[in-house]
Amino acid sequence: MAAGNPPYRLVLSNRPENLELLREFVRQWSKRRHLSPSRRECLEQVAVGVFQHLVREAYGPDRHGSISVCLEDQGTRVRLVFEDDAPPFNHAGNSHPAAGSGGEAAPNLAGLCPLADSLIYYRTEDQKNRLVMIVTR
Repeated sequence: MAAGNPPYRLVLSNRPENLELLREFVRQWSKRRHLSPSRRECLEQVAVGVFQHLVREAYGPDRHGSISVCLEDQGTRVRLVFEDDAPPFNHAGNSHPAAGSGGEAAPNLAGLCPLADSLIYYRTEDQKNRLVMIVTR
């Protein structure tokens, strides 16, 4: 982490209407760091895609919870961390609907991979899901 640039964190409820708050959070953070317009757009697209995935697929319509978003400047890279309290992702079964399955399906995370250098998912010791994405500036 670059000196003097602590990570910025935002905690939102898992409601679709919070999408604009997330967009503004990413925009303001990116502007303060003088990211190019294309990098700002890419970072916003990744953040929006993950948020939509969590709201629509991980939580579903009837489960309430919170999503924490953390942005960290790492010099030429940006570390984007999402943490939520949804049920764990079921790797063996198809617990989340596939992208393009019709209607309002959120883009799946595989669709965001070309925008990020890495994507790591794990379950924390305190039973939260953590998704870490690295995006090159």
